[in-house]
Parts: sequence; structure tokens; C-alpha cells
Amino acid sequence: MAEIVMVFDCDGHIIESIPEMVPFLDPVDREIALHPSRNRQGVFAGLDAIHYPRNVRKSGEVEAPRRLRVDASDHRKGSGEDWVEFLNKAGVTEAVLFPSEGLSVGFFQQADYAVRVCRAFNDYVSERYRKVDKRLYPMGLIAMQDVKEAVNELRRLVLDLKLPGAMLPSRGLPLHLGHDYYWPVYKEAANLGCALGIHGGSSLGLGADSFTDPWAARVLRHPMPLALEFVSFIYHGVFDRYKDLRIGFFEGGCAWLLLLKDRMDRDDNVYTTSTGHSRSLNDYLASGQVLVGCEGNEWILPYVIKQCGAEAFSYASDYPHEVDLVAAKQMIHETIGRPDLSHDEKGKVLGLNAKRFFRV
Repeated sequence: MAEIVMVFDCDGHIIESIPEMVPFLDPVDREIALHPSRNRQGVFAGLDAIHYPRNVRKSGEVEAPRRLRVDASDHRKGSGEDWVEFLNKAGVTEAVLFPSEGLSVGFFQQADYAVRVCRAFNDYVSERYRKVDKRLYPMGLIAMQDVKEAVNELRRLVLDLKLPGAMLPSRGLPLHLGHDYYWPVYKEAANLGCALGIHGGSSLGLGADSFTDPWAARVLRHPMPLALEFVSFIYHGVFDRYKDLRIGFFEGGCAWLLLLKDRMDRDDNVYTTSTGHSRSLNDYLASGQVLVGCEGNEWILPYVIKQCGAEAFSYASDYPHEVDLVAAKQMIHETIGRPDLSHDEKGKVLGLNAKRFFRV
């Protein structure tokens, strides 16, 4: 008899439609968003210089086609309507949705433009995702380039638009996210009781900027930024200062935490003076302040849970990026059926941890 487990997707993706978003833009930005002389329609910065269409191997041979993709619906891929069909067909109860083009929000150099685009994005996803179905929870964007405006927009998107919180960019900002310059945002998030989510994506600034193999860059661009920012939050005292602050780390899998655990536990055992934090890594992971997105069927997950506990890990589909409907259903099926996780652990990973973390 198959196990019955609630499935909550902590990291799916919006695919932004710029024409759909244009009406929400400030009038000063609308014309350039769809200007015919532009090489592409858009309002966001580029994510890096290695995300582009590829179908050629190093030898110049065209890659064999992959299995025919199966999307959830005939609606625009990644639209609110497509996501409703995905929930229904994949057996997922609710989903938190992160941006796609909006992952590059940290690379905006003009703070005033960043503020305007984030505000328009939040109005757009509220109307075209949150209001489409109550099971969809799009994460908003805030311009960390201007902390005062970021605080104001975080308050607006939570209280007025009823979004669950905001995404913070993993790359692009001039300071690490644990820096005290950003602390007013964390104070406000703690007071509001909303979630913040850091999402991997860009290869820039990791020491891999000169890589010419896109798959080499891919190995690092998701987990390494998450590890860097997680360490910054712990060692610069953010989690200890704001005990009600909740921050998630998404699209890097779970294995990167083992590196941090080894180094942190080693330092805690060797050094008798303060190492910049008051708790062990496992204490932070068990506190409810942290959520780590993973695929559920990752082979290393049971070992990570054995070392770190099960309280912080949560299933993430990544639909509709690299995962289609068939792959998402298979991932859930494999997680439910795996013998190396207990029923309790499966329940936490597939739904309970995310439901608790996002408070929805």
C-alpha cells in the first residue's frame, strides 16, 4: 500500500512574461521594456555570461535530443494557469514560486530602477499568480541596493499583497548578505513573520568567471553562493540577533551543508574563544529559522539527515526549468518509495517542513 504524504513544493519557478508585466511598470520604464530596437524584450539584468541556448558539444557535434518535454498544460509555460495544472496533475498541495529572470535582481546598479522594477514585479505576481489560485505563493523582490526602500517594499508585499516573503539574490550585491548594512531588512522580516529566500543561479563572482564549459560553472553556481551566504548569516550574528528571522536556501541541493558542518564542528572543538556564533550548525538547522531546498530523491539526503537532522530539508521541484511534469512526478514517487528514509522523515521533507517554515 502506497504511503500517503502531503507534498508541498518549496521552490518552483515563475516564468516572467514581460508583456504581461509591462502594465505594472512605472510609466517611465514601460517604453524601454518593449522597445523594438532592443535585442530582447526585458526589464531585468543578465544573470551571467554563460546562461544561453546550447545544443553543441565541444567537438561541434549536435547533441542528441532529450526526451520530449511534457509540460503540465497548454498554457504559457510557467504561467499561473500552468502552475495550477501542475499542482493538480503532480499531486502537489501548494507551491512557493521564485522568479526566473528576477534571479538577477542583485546586479542592478541603479538603485532607483531596482526599486521600481521590484515594485512592478510584486504587483505583477500578485495579480497573475497569487490571485489565480490560493495554492500559489510567489516570493516577492526587494531592492537590497536601497535598504530603506527594501524595508518599505517588504512591508507592502507582505501586508498589502499577501505574498509569503521576498527572495534575496545570491550574487550581484556589493556586500555579503550578513553585513550589518542589510540588518534593517532582517529586523523587518522578523517583525512581519515573513520568510526570506536566497536562490542560487549566477556563476559571477565565484572564481569561475573564466570557465568556458557551462557544465563546469553549473557544478558551483547553485551550492557555493548558498554556502557563502549561510556562513555570513551565522558568523556575523544575524540568526542569533533576530531569533524570529527565517531564511531559506534554494536550488543548491543538500550536500553543501556537510562541508560547513565539518568545518564548523572542527572549529567549535578546536578553538575555545568565540567563533562568531552561539550555536552549532545542527542547532541552527533544527531551530525553524532555516529551510534548505532539495530534490527528495538525492542519494545523499539520508546521510545528510543522519548528520544534520531532518527539520530543515524540503522538496523542491524546480518546475518548469529543468524539470517537466513527468520528471517531477517521478521525483516525488521515488522519494515516497525510498527505503532509506523513515515515514516521519519523508513527511517532513515532502511537505511539513516547508508548511511550517512559510507559515501558510
